[in-house]
Amino acid sequence: MKKIYILLFFALAFSSCVNYLDRKPLDNFDATNFWVNENNVRLYAQGSYVHRNSMTGVNTTNQSYFFGYGTGYTYPEFFMWAPWSDEFVNSSAWESTVTTTQSYLNFDFAMIRRHNIMLEEVSKMNMLADEARNHWMGIAKFFRAMEYRRMAKLFGDFPIFTTTQETTSDSLYKDRDPLYKVALQVLEDYKYAAANVRLNDGSYQINRNVVLAYMTRDLLYLGTLMKYQNKDGNGAVNACLAGCKWAAEQLIASGKFAVTDDYRAVFGSEDLTSNRDVIFSRSYADGKATHCTVSYSNGYESQSPSASQKMINTYLCSDGFPIGQSPQYNYVTDNGVRLYGNQIKNRDPRLLATYRDTVVVKGWAPGAATATGISAWKFLPYAANDVENKYFGSMNITACPLIRYSEVLLNYAEACYETGAFTQTIADATINQLRNRSIKVNNQGTAQTKLPKMVIAGNDVTVNGVAINDPARDPSVPSILWEIRRERQVELVMEGFRREDLQRWSKFSYLKTKQTDVNHPTELAYGAIFNYKVLPAATKKSIRSSNNKLFSFNADSSLVAVYNLYSPTYWRDWDDNSVVYTRCYFNSVPTNTIKFYSDNGKTLTQNPGWTN
Repeated sequence: MKKIYILLFFALAFSSCVNYLDRKPLDNFDATNFWVNENNVRLYAQGSYVHRNSMTGVNTTNQSYFFGYGTGYTYPEFFMWAPWSDEFVNSSAWESTVTTTQSYLNFDFAMIRRHNIMLEEVSKMNMLADEARNHWMGIAKFFRAMEYRRMAKLFGDFPIFTTTQETTSDSLYKDRDPLYKVALQVLEDYKYAAANVRLNDGSYQINRNVVLAYMTRDLLYLGTLMKYQNKDGNGAVNACLAGCKWAAEQLIASGKFAVTDDYRAVFGSEDLTSNRDVIFSRSYADGKATHCTVSYSNGYESQSPSASQKMINTYLCSDGFPIGQSPQYNYVTDNGVRLYGNQIKNRDPRLLATYRDTVVVKGWAPGAATATGISAWKFLPYAANDVENKYFGSMNITACPLIRYSEVLLNYAEACYETGAFTQTIADATINQLRNRSIKVNNQGTAQTKLPKMVIAGNDVTVNGVAINDPARDPSVPSILWEIRRERQVELVMEGFRREDLQRWSKFSYLKTKQTDVNHPTELAYGAIFNYKVLPAATKKSIRSSNNKLFSFNADSSLVAVYNLYSPTYWRDWDDNSVVYTRCYFNSVPTNTIKFYSDNGKTLTQNPGWTN
């Protein structure tokens, strides 16, 4: 009898062990035990907020849509991350070879699949109330819209997948859909998100206003990209621009946001949650997440790249006229050359809120080297000092304004112009709001003189009844549009837009640095002009020992500028009729992806001008 009991005990024990060992691990999720409550859905959505290493492009988890100032020692999307931009002097050359393997500019569908999974799984969560289900489906479509916009920027045409089944079946190998179809998909997703995402879902969480703000950004981008790259179809250009305008009008009508007087505080504050110009921001804190953006501006650490003379020349004079037209900026009295200190007097107040009023080159101040002598302090807190660690290295904790109301106003103004709806009323509601700030130099003393209002008269922008006629204007760009684009450039300088703007306007020609006169550099090739003769001997020696070259503007070499592109090796040419250059508007599709298609009997087309 005892033997029977013993055998029965072992049988039951063995059966229990088998059943126990067959159980799924409790520390892992799968589709059956994850999509069961709203907290898990929120956790899944956070995967699209997270950090990406912008230097290598390697995702620590997944692609980030809110990178901002980055973390640690990484180039942020703001300030420094600007190859192919005329905001800075840089020697980056056009791409000359086709991409062979994927990088952080991936031609892949991982994030699109991620968002489709969320969309499908949330739609089946019957335990959620309709409001919650619709909200999270809206979040999924918001992220999917952002991803398709990102892919459109990189490649133009791109395959559209709206279900997970498409990326696990033979349809995975579909060829690229035309850009206009991608744009219409983005528009459709944004419309759903704008109608269903919550108006408030807690701090630092996507809400309806965030959706609307990004909707203005992405639809303006896609609408003008298609227009100026001649890729419209099915009325996609007008549909996207109309969507941009609608979203902006909702934000304007809400009355929740406003242009604030203190321009620099938007970029140098540790908390932006109460700043009415900031619609969405990324926060930082000691021991959690820090960055290095402030350090580039602290006056001790190096700043490279730095501003071009072309960027400085973009700002209007305080009388509202460009430097080539304003009596305040008379080149004749300066013999065609003006020292930096005088250049920035009587200008748009945002100029001194963005750049220091003194030249900073190697040897001029301890450690404070810049590539051009023009030192930006747009991202420097007013309280910054040389004692606290949070202003040095990678210990910065200022919050990042991911998207601003001021940008929304500019998006709206441009979309209105592109659709023939830009009027004085629109100018007053947008650009003239930006010009009405009371900006103090370094937040001290009395406010600088405000720019005059933009006044529209027929096809011109006027100041006191005089039409603006900028000698530097691209003749292919109408006068009013030129001034709208100028306003965008100075308002959003170093916020990561300029390269994309030139791409969507089909104006990479502005990035040409090749000199027609080898004896005189272009304004995109040098920075601040200063008096070399008055410098102390030690400073002169330090400047000469650097890798920079000084270009002299007069015979006695008293007026000089740091000139980086002194070798033809660094010159960047452009020809609108040459595919060698025009192909650079879109990336090449990696050849290993094309081969992957081919190995499976399918065809993936390459972008024009790139060979396989």
